[in-house]
Amino acid sequence: MPRPLTIAYVTVEDAADKRSWSGSLYYLAKALRAEGHTVIPIGPLRPQPVSYLCRLFNQITLRLVGKRFHYRDSFILSKAYARIIQERLRGVEADVVLAPAGLSAIAHLRTPLPIVHFNDRSIAGALGYHAILKDLFDWSRDQSLALERLALRNAALTVYASDWAAGAARSSCPEAAHKVVVIPMGANLEHVPPPPAPRGFPSGTITLLFIGVHWENKGGPFAVEALRELGKRGINARLIVCGCDVPAEVRDENILREGFLSKSDPAQHARLEEHLRTADFLILPTRFEAYGIVFCEAAAYGIPALGTRTGGVPTIVQDGVTGHLFDLADGGVAYADRIERMISDPQAWQRMRQAARKRFEEHFTWTAFVTALMRKVQEADLVSSAR
Repeated sequence: MPRPLTIAYVTVEDAADKRSWSGSLYYLAKALRAEGHTVIPIGPLRPQPVSYLCRLFNQITLRLVGKRFHYRDSFILSKAYARIIQERLRGVEADVVLAPAGLSAIAHLRTPLPIVHFNDRSIAGALGYHAILKDLFDWSRDQSLALERLALRNAALTVYASDWAAGAARSSCPEAAHKVVVIPMGANLEHVPPPPAPRGFPSGTITLLFIGVHWENKGGPFAVEALRELGKRGINARLIVCGCDVPAEVRDENILREGFLSKSDPAQHARLEEHLRTADFLILPTRFEAYGIVFCEAAAYGIPALGTRTGGVPTIVQDGVTGHLFDLADGGVAYADRIERMISDPQAWQRMRQAARKRFEEHFTWTAFVTALMRKVQEADLVSSAR
């Protein structure tokens, strides 16, 4: 059994804040401590005035010429981060540096400690895919790619949450491909819910759950189209929307508009949990997705997922096993077709529900992530048996 490690936990944002990186920084640190490891926070990183000037420059150029400076993964900010980290590491007795979402933090970092970098997306795969990585200046695009290659070479091990991200990184930097591995991220849950209780399906009304902050980006219109198509076929269904506001022009009495439900508010969190416990399907026809933590959270509650074959989603949702995947070109009718077929085969839905929960337990908890990570660290012989 590997010994517990002392980990220099490098994060640009505040790892104690559950809002940072959708809570992943917090829950990963919590899981590391629960497994007996010592976590030494090396963050948040606030290099001023560099950070402020970078943001200001990006805002000005975006407004004047419609071009972005991707300062988050730029040389100037990366070098500023490295200076802060190197200063904070002085006198710290650690076994390894772990940098989640830390591409720019570790690219120029010089330390004798082995560096493990973890991320949900690769710059090479996300350029032109994610909204904030579109319309970049050519020099900013090239610099971000170069920075990623520096980080891949500098890290002793790079972990990506999905096959999509890992594949793009390996193609971008073949000489570091042997150091790239895939370990899925865990669901950001304060407490793991009990296994879903047995219940009948279909019930009187099919409940579709949509969870996303951006209505258009997460495919809200397609979810509404699926809802209305089911209605045309005489199938009673309702759509519960959490995380964002449904546009006012979308009028449908079968849509429950919950808006944003904060996990830090006990009453709102309880409502969200109730929706997760009672939903028949998670429907999220997302247009792009670096990973998709919400699919992991749905699996914790045994909810079959209906999502798009894009980004990191196929790493989470096993098509035909824990849910169904659709092409980006598929409209709401395709989702309705699949739901109707599931209604006609209740046992398939029950099997899918059980498979989703099983896959969550095996792969989508932060405990499972830490176990897999430490196995990879050991296999790579990154830490000596005696410090």
